Amino acid sequence: MTFTMEEGGFGVGDYVAFGVLCVASCAGGMWYSAVGSRAKAVVDIKDYLLGGRAMSTFPVAMSLIASYVSGVTILGTPAEIYNYGTQYWLVVVGVTLSCIVVATVYLPVFCTLRLSSSYEYLELRFNRHVRAVASVLFLLDEVLFLPMVVYVPALAFNQLTGLNVFAVGGAMVLICGVYTVLGGLRAVVWTDSVQTGIMFIGVVLVASAGTLAVGGVKSVISIANESGRLDLSNWSFSPYERQTGWGALVGGFLYWTCFNSVNQTMVQRYIALPSKRQAIIALGIFCVGAILAISLCVWCGLAAWATWVLGGCHPGGVPLVNDRLLPAFVTYVAKIQHLPGLAGVFLAGVFGAGLSSLSAVLNACALVAVEDILHGWLRLRLKPLTEGLLARSVTALLAIISIVMLVVIAKLGGVLGVATALSAIAASATCGVFTLGMACWWVGPRGAIFGAIAGALVAGTTSLGTQAAAASGLRAPPLNLTAECAANSTFSFQSVDPETIFPLFRVSYHWIAPLGLFSTLLVGAIVGYFFDKHDSSKMDAELFTPVVWRWLPADSHEMAGETRRIMAAKAVDSPAPSAPLILNRINKVDVSDETSK
Repeated sequence: MTFTMEEGGFGVGDYVAFGVLCVASCAGGMWYSAVGSRAKAVVDIKDYLLGGRAMSTFPVAMSLIASYVSGVTILGTPAEIYNYGTQYWLVVVGVTLSCIVVATVYLPVFCTLRLSSSYEYLELRFNRHVRAVASVLFLLDEVLFLPMVVYVPALAFNQLTGLNVFAVGGAMVLICGVYTVLGGLRAVVWTDSVQTGIMFIGVVLVASAGTLAVGGVKSVISIANESGRLDLSNWSFSPYERQTGWGALVGGFLYWTCFNSVNQTMVQRYIALPSKRQAIIALGIFCVGAILAISLCVWCGLAAWATWVLGGCHPGGVPLVNDRLLPAFVTYVAKIQHLPGLAGVFLAGVFGAGLSSLSAVLNACALVAVEDILHGWLRLRLKPLTEGLLARSVTALLAIISIVMLVVIAKLGGVLGVATALSAIAASATCGVFTLGMACWWVGPRGAIFGAIAGALVAGTTSLGTQAAAASGLRAPPLNLTAECAANSTFSFQSVDPETIFPLFRVSYHWIAPLGLFSTLLVGAIVGYFFDKHDSSKMDAELFTPVVWRWLPADSHEMAGETRRIMAAKAVDSPAPSAPLILNRINKVDVSDETSK
């Protein structure tokens, strides 16, 4: 049976499997929305947005995985491997390194201060204007990224069932919006846990069935090796090649660090746990889960390639294939292996992954809008009920925007590269500002703001320029075909002349985050050195990463803990939180000690 890339169709078994798994994945979220939270989630904004800071480790870890491993990864990675080989798989090394850096550099600061929002740190270290700049960058980034999260499951649904992409996207946002708007972080985390599990089940089943369909692991490896798709020897330093070892390793490491370290969707889950130790454990589980998910998707791409080659190299499957590859492959495998329901399980996994990523982003945006924009920048304090309704309104508005922007996303290239390029704009600039704050004690508000602007401009110009170039027809050539396929299948690759494109717009998506990050650090460090004045009130050693403590000025160590003491004193006059903070006991001791002095 020939694999044509045109496969599709949903049987009764698929509809049953999809329906049962979708109901199961959303049940937890709907329970918290209707019963578990009730009026408390509306009145207590902290409980709604942070889950009372008393979440369990494993569900939070699964939610961390869901925050990144969306349908973009599931559909985009196999197509990337099919077209360009396994060089991309080296990002798993970058994932591991990034988790180590996050645990040693960034996480200790957040877990010590126990803030409601990661961007609250920027006000403590710099001022409220820096906090506002980072918050706006985050919201802009999510406005660009949300449509990708919605588009991918809708695309898979369209391939398998024929339903309209926009209708499916609207239904997806409606389902997700209900339990996110009503249930808050508890609904998001528990629903993410189930959806992530279903996602792994779906991908594992597809990888296993696809491998058996082509004769086993040895067959997949042999065919992939013959066409050069197992070759990891391209260690070119050229930033213009789409996939190189250095691009995947260095670019992947810096991109994942930017995303995992300070992004509100991730930090919000770290600080929802009651201790630093549990946060590190959750980060470790996330690391293992992300590596496993990426590796499974890479294998699915190789299995699809082997299937196409063994099937006679039908012209419909000639690289460059688009993101419809995996849904078509799933349908093909289900037919030849006689596995009714496989497509339904797979689609439930993609749908659940999209829902979990969407809910994570929506909940984080609601927190940023209330805590950072309303409280931090505008200095407005409304009634708890009003703030709760405002948070839900922000969630609903972003959900609507994500549907409208589907029109734009549908015209862009492969979702993996597009998603990475767009999310790198704010992630790199924001991570740069936090790094300046935690590691560069001479940098003040001026350096932070100018660094953020420089990084966002460089990353934004490069990212949007590369997408415009892709829309105009610039494409990286795929890897070679096998000799048999070259004879049996007409290969035609068309692309605009790269020399006609501005060099910066030809850069691989792997290098966009490093460009933005280094621009932020360079400009911020220089401007801060020459134009920022030393402010001893912002030099508390706990505002800096432990990695640089030995080099901090003497007054930083003398003021160690001052920020927490001030925050604890303010908290005395504030309503009690929904759950005790991890540092409550320490704060009380500090305050009493200070009083006795």
